[in-house]
Amino acid sequence: MPENTIKSIFENFSLTRVLIALVLFGLTLGAVTILQIAANLLTGKFSRYRILIASLFPVLRLAIWIGATAFIIFAVFNPPVNALFAVSASAGLAIGLGAQDLIKNIIAGIVILFDRPFRVGDMVDINGHYGEVRSIGLRSTAIQTFDDSTVFLPNSMVLGQAVSNSNAGALDEMVVVECHLPACVDAAVARKLAREAAICSPYTYLRKPVIVIVEDKFERTFLVRLKVKFYVVDIRLERLAASDVSERLKRIYLERGMIDRSTVLGLNSGP
Repeated sequence: MPENTIKSIFENFSLTRVLIALVLFGLTLGAVTILQIAANLLTGKFSRYRILIASLFPVLRLAIWIGATAFIIFAVFNPPVNALFAVSASAGLAIGLGAQDLIKNIIAGIVILFDRPFRVGDMVDINGHYGEVRSIGLRSTAIQTFDDSTVFLPNSMVLGQAVSNSNAGALDEMVVVECHLPACVDAAVARKLAREAAICSPYTYLRKPVIVIVEDKFERTFLVRLKVKFYVVDIRLERLAASDVSERLKRIYLERGMIDRSTVLGLNSGP
């Protein structure tokens, strides 16, 4: 970099301007923190709009930081254009050589925020990790699993993987409970009872349909497999909903004599 370029850059730095930049940085950090607190309060108060509110925060946070950084550079320091281009080129080359993975993650994070294959609050399956998206940062995406573990995935890896999104921004999602019964049962009655069990669950979102699919299956013997498909009122209640419907199915089939305690009953659930 030419000596006169470096000199022109440092001429724009002074103690006053540095202090102003630090104050603006602190104010920006405070604004982002207040925005985070407000988002948490709003999601707690308006639970039906939790995912919408949570998904707006990462975009607003990025916009605030970009705006603050641009203001500090162009309004506070106001370096010469040619010097700014020279520094940008040199810094870009140095960063590109020394922090390629970090740059890829940042670019991928920006793409995720604006392309929106998933949002904060969505239930996703990425590379075998299934859970709720808790945050989308510039470097990584955090997913909280049902085992109460938080998995941090690099954004570049997330962008290159197939992503299964269970609710795509909605508060409700489909839950599937499978039930295996002996082949001799009346399939029509079994289907009706399964539908009633799902409808009676307090976790079922009744504004969407409850569907029961009957299939034949052979597993050491002939079986009837029922797939109960229903929507849960809140994605965070997915496992509780599946457990509740499974318990209701087992109890009602035992009461009706469609299975007995010596019968092997397979119950599996999934999103």
